[in-house]
This record gives sequence, structure tokens and C-alpha cells, in this order.
Amino acid sequence: MAAVPYAELPHFDRFNQVAGDDTLFDEMVGSGFAELPTDDVFMVAHQMLRDTPYGPRPFYELTYVVEGHAVARIGKKEVHLLPDSLLVAPPSCLHGLVATDKQAIVVVLCLRPALFASGVFEEFLASDTAVSRILRSNESSDYLVLSDTYGRILYRSFRTLLKEYAHAGHTANLAVKARVLLLLAQLAEIDTYSFYGLDQHMMEVVAYLREHCATASVASLAQHFGYSETYFSQLVHRRCGVRARELIVAARLRRARELLLTTDFAAHDVAAAVGYGSYSHFNRIFKQVYHITPAAYRSFAAREIVGAE
Repeated sequence: MAAVPYAELPHFDRFNQVAGDDTLFDEMVGSGFAELPTDDVFMVAHQMLRDTPYGPRPFYELTYVVEGHAVARIGKKEVHLLPDSLLVAPPSCLHGLVATDKQAIVVVLCLRPALFASGVFEEFLASDTAVSRILRSNESSDYLVLSDTYGRILYRSFRTLLKEYAHAGHTANLAVKARVLLLLAQLAEIDTYSFYGLDQHMMEVVAYLREHCATASVASLAQHFGYSETYFSQLVHRRCGVRARELIVAARLRRARELLLTTDFAAHDVAAAVGYGSYSHFNRIFKQVYHITPAAYRSFAAREIVGAE
């Protein structure tokens, strides 16, 4: 099989547009990653048209789901990855992605061990954070998942990194490495990781909550799925990395974002539609999570959509 020139690996200049030709990615997958770039840092973005090879990797891998639903097979487990989810896997982790949704789009950031041999990257790997501890692991079943709980936490970081990577001609120059370091620093500050991730049962909980977020409570969810509140809360925290109440808030805010982008509802009507009787409370929670008001979010998102066209 012919080698795949790294400068021609499929990538995205914009997250809302799939690369037009998947032939090169087909070759890369068929080679079992044998033809990947040798750079310390490289990125591949692709549509999940087929499974990716199962096994260890010669690099650290951070897989970010941009759109759709991907499933990671890790040992005998299946971990569901929704949009805005991140899977962090050390080289020793035996894993692969299953193409359950052919419309899914993933961005994979690959970091060679040589990157962490010295300097600030070496310091990061030696630090005491959830991400660095997982990256140091030599176990075949160790991984970390950042769920989509609050959505788009990493969207701008990955998009900026992809743009920098494309601008650099798909090579790991100083600017690209600086962006990677900023991303790792961001990941080190997040405390909502799960060492388990979403299984099929938790996917049912998430799907139900998305349909009933406006009226759901911890008590009503626990009762619906036949658990005590205590056990249900523990289950959510183990699988999602957040408390059950935070999961409900995240579902409401996700629905609010959808309404802000797809309807002309006034902001106070959006608040009521997702279960907030007080607009000031909704506004405060939205700004606390997204660092922007609902009205500003609608305006900013509209400008981004127009700019991408």
C-alpha cells in the first residue's frame, strides 16, 4: 500500500464541512496507522464511515467528537461518545472507534512520546492531574472521558488548534505545539472527568433527560429508572463525572442553546421552555457556564455561522 503523505491527510478547515475525499483516510485505516506522520504532533479529522483499528497506539490520543455519536471499544466495554465528548487514551490503551453513526465526525489529536521528553511538556506529564496521570498509565484498560455535560467546553480550543495546524502546512511547528500546550493546560483545570464513560444504560438516562429536561428532577429520574436517589446520584457521577443535579442543568442549557439558535423565541421564553421560572436565574446560570449571556450567545453564534458560509 502506498504511503499517505501527511500533508494530504484528511482534515477540516471548518468543523461544519467534511473533507470531500475519504480515499486517503481509507488507506490510512487499512494500514493500521502504519503510514501516519512522524511529527511529534499531528491531527486527523474524519467522518466515522468505518471502524478504526483496535489496539494500542504509538502515541497519546485525544479524540474529540464534533458531531454525531461515536462508540469507543475498550477491552470488552463500549463507551458512548456524544458530541463535545473527549476520550483521552495513553499508548497502552487497547481501543478503537466503532462506526455506529456514519454521520459522526471526530478530530483526533495525536501526541508522540518524544513531545514529552523535555521542557514544559515533560513537566505537564509529570504533574498530578487527572489527564497527566492517565497519560502516564501503562495499563491496557486505562482511559479518561470528558462527557458532553456542559457542551462545547473544548470546541473553540480544538477548532483553533486545527486552524493553526492547517496554517502550518500540517506540521508540528512552534505555534502548533504552543496551542497543544494551552489545550493540555485547559484539560488540567477541568474536574468533571469520568474513568468509566457512558454505557448503554446511561445513554438511555441521557436520552430521557433530554426529552424531559424542563420538568426533570433527581427524584423523578431516580424513580423513573427504579433507583434510590443516592444510588442514582452515584451512578451519574461515576459515568458522567458530574452530580445528577449538574446533569439536569446541563441538559436544560443544551436545550436552551438549541432554542436560541433555531427559533426566534425571546430569551425569557427560552428560559421558561427549559424549566426556569426566573429569567434572572436562567441568565445567571447560562453566563456562569458559557461565560456569555443568552442574548450575546445568540448574536455571537449567528455571526459565526454567517462567517463560516
